[in-house]
Amino acid sequence: MLQETMEEILTAEKKAEEIIAAASAEAKELVALAEKEREATLLSAKKESAELMRRLESETQAAAKSESDAIIAKGEKEAEALYAAAMKKAPEAVKRIAEEIFEEYGVTSL
Repeated sequence: MLQETMEEILTAEKKAEEIIAAASAEAKELVALAEKEREATLLSAKKESAELMRRLESETQAAAKSESDAIIAKGEKEAEALYAAAMKKAPEAVKRIAEEIFEEYGVTSL
């Protein structure tokens, strides 16, 4: 009876060691799988963030170009208006300048 009990204990210990070894191997596999998944997730996140940055940069550049085009167009319109106003006054300005020059040099007519 004592012999049988000892054999049962030894068998149970051996079985426990086998279970622990199998669990340890399974845990190592799970850790390796989790590491692979982590790396894949990290790579995916890097790709997604890089794509997002490219898209945001493109959208920002398009918005900046649109805004700068609007500012340039407004500036051109204002410059054209100033030029047109100046050209309306040019004949009178030329006449005054000519009169001042004629007066300064004593010329009464051409």
